[in-house]
Amino acid sequence: MRPLRPGRAGPARPPRADPAVAAGIAIAIAAISTAPVLVRVAHVPALALAFWRCLAGSALLAPFALRGGERPARAEAGRLAAAGVLLAFHFALFNASLSFTTVASSATLVSCSPLFVGLGGRLLGEPPTRRAWLGIALAVAGAGLIGLGDATGLDLGRRALLGDTLAFAGAAMIAGYLLLGRVARRRLPVATYATWVYGIAAAALLPACLLAGAALGGYRTGSWLAVAGVVAGPQLLGHTVFNGLLSRVSATVVAVVTLIEPVGATLLAWLLFRELPATAFWLGAPLVLAGVWLAATRGGRAGAHPAPVGSPG
Repeated sequence: MRPLRPGRAGPARPPRADPAVAAGIAIAIAAISTAPVLVRVAHVPALALAFWRCLAGSALLAPFALRGGERPARAEAGRLAAAGVLLAFHFALFNASLSFTTVASSATLVSCSPLFVGLGGRLLGEPPTRRAWLGIALAVAGAGLIGLGDATGLDLGRRALLGDTLAFAGAAMIAGYLLLGRVARRRLPVATYATWVYGIAAAALLPACLLAGAALGGYRTGSWLAVAGVVAGPQLLGHTVFNGLLSRVSATVVAVVTLIEPVGATLLAWLLFRELPATAFWLGAPLVLAGVWLAATRGGRAGAHPAPVGSPG
């Protein structure tokens, strides 16, 4: 290979994708795609299930947070509290939506957070690029096709409309949670951040369970196993891995890749519940995948605020 001549730059090469980030995204997506199915089979009150997954997640991560020795500063307390409350609302709304509408519609609408994250990202100095906006548009259009096809294919009446509304509200809650997490994860290790936020979410959900009369126990063995599955999969391998990635990629990228969830969740519902996808699913799924690829490749990385050296990602 001939050496470059003085004063002449070599050809620009696109940045290589980080294998660790790609693997983390794949694991987290696979984990959260099981959430709608596990919630459906748990037969546990929506608020109670949200409480147990947050409490268990916080308790399991607490030893790692204590070993790290990093504690939130006073200035971060407000952000962590707000993130925890938003996460509590998200889980409560999403779990409740699955009692009124189909897995496909719920998973699709709750994954529309990029609409809110894209706008909120400007406040963090990380506005989506044109390529990212195109990816968001394609992914949301594909997700919308999946949900629309599912809703028109089944006669669920007003119950479906209520479920859809709850799921879409859950998308707004998770968007705020991701944006706050993006700021907090610039300094806090993921175990510390997740322990505090999950614990705050559980603390917010407990009085809600008591006021609503949601039973916190007395479940069948199968229900407890489903709760354990939600904690191990969607909570620890899903949300916690995404929290870890927030120190390396923007909140917009994390929000957009979660749009793959409706594809995986719909396929699982098809296999387990015989909720056959409408024709629109096969049209929308490729759009979702194409949009995710556009938004998550090139320019999706966080560069202005890298994670502190030595902090666990």
